[in-house]
Amino acid sequence: MKKIFLKLFVFLLFLFSCEALPVNYSSSQSWQTSSINSKKQDKFWTTLTILSVHVDRSGGWDSVEKEAAALAPLYFWDRKCRVVDAEKTPSYAAQIQIRERDFNHGWKTKKSLAVEVRIWEYEDAPRNGESVLEHKLPAAVGRIITIGDKSFSSSKTTGLLLSKAIKKAVRKLAVYERKKNALRKH
Repeated sequence: MKKIFLKLFVFLLFLFSCEALPVNYSSSQSWQTSSINSKKQDKFWTTLTILSVHVDRSGGWDSVEKEAAALAPLYFWDRKCRVVDAEKTPSYAAQIQIRERDFNHGWKTKKSLAVEVRIWEYEDAPRNGESVLEHKLPAAVGRIITIGDKSFSSSKTTGLLLSKAIKKAVRKLAVYERKKNALRKH
């Protein structure tokens, strides 16, 4: 009887070991951006263009920048903001800044991750490399900061933080839009 329990225990130990189970760490998202009828297009409350996406991190930042630039229109789409070319004179313009910093915490190295989305009225947006610091304040800003062991090398981390920052910025933009419309009525 003891041998059966021992064999069962060893089998269960093997089954639940990290090496034995085919653990899948994947996740997925999907967007449907085309509409069959024109009524779907009416659900957007504003249009914007993305001026730039800039990543500030040591080593290998190019792929993170490309990924964020490709994902940003989809996350704006989720928030009912349609991204269009600047030639179509959108209502707003957005700029995305992604930063990753390493710092020492005791004997360990930690990472500080920040994603910032700034949205200006299109006419007020900085152009052609103008400094944001010497320019008019944005209409809305969304910023997410996290500290820990995660890095922007993970697409999941990049997508999650970018999505949250865009969500915060668009919420503030909606408040700005309501206040602007209320002032027009008076």
